[in-house]
Amino acid sequence: MKALCIAVGLLLGANAFAQEAPSPNATINLIRLMVKKGLITQSEADGLIKQADDEAAQARASAASQPAAVATTTDGAQPGDVRVTYVPQSVRNEIRDQVKQEVIAQAKDEHWAEPNALPGWLDRISWYGDVHVRDESWLYSRNNANDFIDYGTLNRTGPYDINSITSGVYPPILNSTQNRTNMLRLQAHIGMDVKLGDTITAGVRIGSGGDNNPVSTTQTLGGGLIKKDLWLDQAYIRWQPYKDLSLTAGRMPDPFMVTDLIYSTELNFDGIASHGELPLTDDLTSFATIGGFPIQYTGGTTGNEAPAQAFSNQKYSDNRWLSAVQFGLKWNLAQDVSFKSALAYYYFDGMRGQLSAPCAIYTGINYCSTDDTAPDYMQWGNTVFLLRDIVPDPSSPDNYAQPQFVGLSYNYHIADFTNKLDFKIGETPMEVQAEYERNLAYHARDAFDRYPDGLGIPVNNYQSSSTAGTNGPYKSGPVGWLLRGIIGNPHPMAANEWNIALGYKYLQPDAMLDGLTDQNFHLGGTNAKGFILTSDYGIADRTWVSARYYGAKQVYGPPFTIDVVQLEISTQF
Repeated sequence: MKALCIAVGLLLGANAFAQEAPSPNATINLIRLMVKKGLITQSEADGLIKQADDEAAQARASAASQPAAVATTTDGAQPGDVRVTYVPQSVRNEIRDQVKQEVIAQAKDEHWAEPNALPGWLDRISWYGDVHVRDESWLYSRNNANDFIDYGTLNRTGPYDINSITSGVYPPILNSTQNRTNMLRLQAHIGMDVKLGDTITAGVRIGSGGDNNPVSTTQTLGGGLIKKDLWLDQAYIRWQPYKDLSLTAGRMPDPFMVTDLIYSTELNFDGIASHGELPLTDDLTSFATIGGFPIQYTGGTTGNEAPAQAFSNQKYSDNRWLSAVQFGLKWNLAQDVSFKSALAYYYFDGMRGQLSAPCAIYTGINYCSTDDTAPDYMQWGNTVFLLRDIVPDPSSPDNYAQPQFVGLSYNYHIADFTNKLDFKIGETPMEVQAEYERNLAYHARDAFDRYPDGLGIPVNNYQSSSTAGTNGPYKSGPVGWLLRGIIGNPHPMAANEWNIALGYKYLQPDAMLDGLTDQNFHLGGTNAKGFILTSDYGIADRTWVSARYYGAKQVYGPPFTIDVVQLEISTQF
């Protein structure tokens, strides 16, 4: 019954908007039906009929009063017709796609159209990583000398008693003769970046590695199929209040523009660094990086931690830091030509070892006053000397134990000039790298004149001698340089992308701290020179194969030549 009332109401209400009155028969029949059903009285029905007649008459009068010009049109439209503008199909498709994209984007952002939607905080995290599997061979020349002392291992496992009569053992010796072929090696990293706000980002990365070596995360497979180690490789917080200004604190990727001449490409820095850029013109931008990085805390039991014991009455510890600054320019010379140049100064404070006070080992003590000035990590190449001034045993002054550590003979204040030129020949990318560096703290005579009575004299970096049991002249130097050309995409990340690179590297023994250099070239360290030939080829998206050859030999000293050959497959995600 209620439906009938509603129908009548709609018919009557429509009169106000219709151009012609509705059918009177339909209205009257509905009203009579409502009277018959007892919904309304006859008097009410008469009132409704009169109202319908009045509104119909009013509608006809309004239509008759319209101007003649609009009564008819050129397109044949009649009064009361509804006009609809035609919308082309292409426009309708465009509107549909735009609305669809906006709805999908909103659904994704708000998670209201996703089943089992993830928490919003996961949107702030991005993951990345890489895996490298390598076949590697170390090939030693048959002409190499076979008596190179491994001073880095001597410090890690020492002290070593240099009196062979009392010790009865040889010092650790570098392998310089026995080849290592077809070693299967692995390198892997996985990390995440977390967006904590508009200006704050945190990063954490773990990596493979057989030990806590600072310059490589490569690990040799095998070893009885034991599980492999993971290490905290990076962990930092970055504040970027402006697009061209950032401040990073923690363990971070190398913040400087470099090649692999003085720093390993896998080296990370502990400390604080700030980087900023300033556009000078549309094509020229200046940049600067400054930072402070702790290298070693002295005064502790091992040298790599905060002081835990007091070996003397010294009030202040002699902590070792790297203070670094780099200024550079980026210049877009043409559409496909750019040039980057940077001048840096790396000031390693207090890396030089110190001779101990007279040390009476024979009394039973197991340390001397400057043991912690030995470097925490060494490879080989730097000039070193014996740290301890050991007092002879009164009961046996001609034959007594002399356990020793070694320290660096020089400080390292490195001036470095790096240049990179990128351009194209046709559609083929090209890059030229050139770098020169010098240790400004190197003065050869300092290693011999520091202490009286022959103490503190270098024990390595002597030339070969024709007389058995004697050394030739001492030879070292403060200079290093690199020149490299790259044809093709330097970082192939798609199928069929490729590159070939040829370079030459030269590092004198005390040009740089040997513990921070690339472990592939001459298997690490300084006092090395030679060619580097590499090639990469993309076999799929984010997957490529590589072939590398490092042919290096000593700059000074007895012959020591190492060829390193690597065949590798890599993927990055």
